Amino acid sequence: MKILGWYVAAVLAFLALPVLVVIPSALSAGSTLGFPPQGLSLKWFRNVVDHPEFLRALAVSVEVAAASTVLALGLGTLAAFAFVRYRFAGRDVLQLAFVAPLVFPAIVYGVAMLMMLTPLKLTRTMLGLTLAHVVITLPYVLRTVGATLHGVDRRLEESAQILGAGPWRTFWHVTLPLIRPGLIAGATFSLIISFDEFTVSLFLTGPGLMTLPLEIYHYTEFTIDPTIAAISTVLIVLSVATIMAIERFLGFERHFQV
Repeated sequence: MKILGWYVAAVLAFLALPVLVVIPSALSAGSTLGFPPQGLSLKWFRNVVDHPEFLRALAVSVEVAAASTVLALGLGTLAAFAFVRYRFAGRDVLQLAFVAPLVFPAIVYGVAMLMMLTPLKLTRTMLGLTLAHVVITLPYVLRTVGATLHGVDRRLEESAQILGAGPWRTFWHVTLPLIRPGLIAGATFSLIISFDEFTVSLFLTGPGLMTLPLEIYHYTEFTIDPTIAAISTVLIVLSVATIMAIERFLGFERHFQV
């Protein structure tokens, strides 16, 4: 057990090492991206603000991630109920179709979405980009909510209906609280996957509609300076703040006890 503990600690340290390198690099006073930092300065954070394209790209990424998460959460939950609670012809094939984006290479899916959305004039639009992200994120919601539904005791719902609760009231007061861990996990995965999506977005964006990962990529094509580390530091802080807020109001530890 002691060896296992040291192994886990080593893995966690390895995973956290890039973060420990990025944050000091963002505070470097030097003009090149490197570690250790050459003095301390906040000028690279100011440089991020001085480039409005980063702020526009961040707004696009947040909007697309939020919209795709809401849609994927609704559609994935309905699909999970259908696959878990009902048996019908073609169920297995349809279920495989829903999780296909997890199997196909992202570049193949990006080309396919480009070919499908071009005749509909939805390329380089928020709607087209959001729909593409929904297809990518929906399998994560389907899997997490479906796994949670498998563990729900149907007798609890039946007891509520016997006591006079209708289908909607049973779902809202009994089923929904029971599947909340799956909903939280699905929404979290969806937000992360959508916000970080690069390959598919590359085919569907263009001038005037850029996500933050693509904007960072285009910036590094011509300039390598601590501005990238500053953006990464801001994202790290936002991610930690989001997780802390979810833990504060929803309780990760309460829902995902091992």
